[in-house]
Amino acid sequence: MNGLKHQIDALCGKVIAAPDGSAELKNAMSELQNALADYAKEVRWQVADLRQKDVPLFDDESES
Repeated sequence: MNGLKHQIDALCGKVIAAPDGSAELKNAMSELQNALADYAKEVRWQVADLRQKDVPLFDDESES
């Protein structure tokens, strides 16, 4: 997943550097959207895996 985070960082840089309205901007935005969707999917899988293992996802202070 770190590789995906680095890809997202690099694509953000491309988006920032691309001229407004350019094909470069359009392509970088499309790639960034796909990378973010892939990242969200990975996070969902990790959360689902943790839930199956009955790992608490956060500290519930109301139980104290």
